[in-house]
Amino acid sequence: MTDRPLILLHGWNDEGSSFERLAGHLRTRLGAARVQRIAIGDYLSKDDALRFDDLQAALDRAWTARNLPRDTASVDVIVHSTGGLVIRDWLARHFAPDAAPVKHLVMLAPANFGSPLAHLGRSMLGRIANGFFSRQAGQAVMETGAGILHGLELASPYSWELAMRDRFAEDDGMYAPGRVLCTVLCGNSGYGGIRSVANEEGGDGTVRLSTANLNCAQVRIAFREEAREEGWVTVPKVVDYRPSSGRTAFRILDGLHHSAIKLDDPYGQLSQARREALGLIERALNLEDAAFDDFCDECEQANRRLTRQPGERRGKPGFQNTVVRVRDQFDVPVEDYLIEFYDPRDNRPDGGGLARAIHEEAIRKVHPCQADASLRSLYIDTARLCDAVARAGTQLGMSITAEPMLEEDEQSARHTPVGFRTLADEDIDDLYLDDAQLAEFFQPHRTLLVDICLHRSQAANVFRLNESRS
Repeated sequence: MTDRPLILLHGWNDEGSSFERLAGHLRTRLGAARVQRIAIGDYLSKDDALRFDDLQAALDRAWTARNLPRDTASVDVIVHSTGGLVIRDWLARHFAPDAAPVKHLVMLAPANFGSPLAHLGRSMLGRIANGFFSRQAGQAVMETGAGILHGLELASPYSWELAMRDRFAEDDGMYAPGRVLCTVLCGNSGYGGIRSVANEEGGDGTVRLSTANLNCAQVRIAFREEAREEGWVTVPKVVDYRPSSGRTAFRILDGLHHSAIKLDDPYGQLSQARREALGLIERALNLEDAAFDDFCDECEQANRRLTRQPGERRGKPGFQNTVVRVRDQFDVPVEDYLIEFYDPRDNRPDGGGLARAIHEEAIRKVHPCQADASLRSLYIDTARLCDAVARAGTQLGMSITAEPMLEEDEQSARHTPVGFRTLADEDIDDLYLDDAQLAEFFQPHRTLLVDICLHRSQAANVFRLNESRS
């Protein structure tokens, strides 16, 4: 490994001193050449006025003040939690994908697509210690960094837009062999004690495995208006599906929670799981381009051994962070909508057994973004969903209902001249996913961005051009 400076960036509501132990472990493992070449970042995160663009701009200024190199592949970086978003934002704003100064980027439990804790109230934040949230010297937290938390919320516009900039480039993008070699490590165990209130399956007590993973995908679905003999009908179509550009390594660290992954114990007191984590960090910092794909494959195989697959009973459940954004053809957000999954053969009002299995068991949580309700996160147990569809022996149907609902009858008491054709079955066709699409669209431990364009229609009386009678 070449003698590159190593920069460490902490997470939200943390400070650089929490990385001193990890820096010491790395000095021991990496050798004397790195002893004087480790820079630990220290930045504010709890002032309510701060935004992510402030942090990336301040990082750029601090980088210059520290006289760190900006040449391509000239430094290595380790980040924890929110630090992952800070470094990604900085890289995306200041460097072309093939000219980034970072060669090895190791992300420890990053909040790449948010945290389920970010939208909690101040009273809850004040009761959750370490990692993201803490109480300081026994005093209640008065400022929580509201601007940063808005970006950290599940399904936030910020995380969506950042992904569009750095994960869906035209070519390989920034993260790929020959460019930035990015490794994401995240634990799968929650906290004990009072902090256990934040725990959920598929997470480390603060972030979800699915929101940490930088490998993601996007699907675009358009509901377009089509004229038929019976009248106008809204017809859905999958316009495009694409995985994120390039490739990053993603590894689940069995038995570690969000704070433990920082390895802040003395070396002699590190557990076996933490020693394994340290070994993976060291490997990630020493990877060559030619070995990166094999390393990614190795990580995927290890994750698969830990994760319950469709049709299996062993392993822990694997969840997908399914982020849905709905807009109309004018690119205006649609905030009041309902997405339903069901058996296309079943005409019962409740959607039948498949609908119940998905909505009651597979979809664990739904979170609408507080700043923009057109965005929401569905936390889906992918194995449960696929098993339910397989048992039903059918395709998976998906429908959407949105307000305002168009009612074209001018004599009707509920006449609504503009809106969406989702009121009756004959107004809108539903989307059906076959087995191949099901496997493609629902994968564990990742984020899928679902971009839906819903056609907004206008009744005939909204605008008429009449013949002159003179």
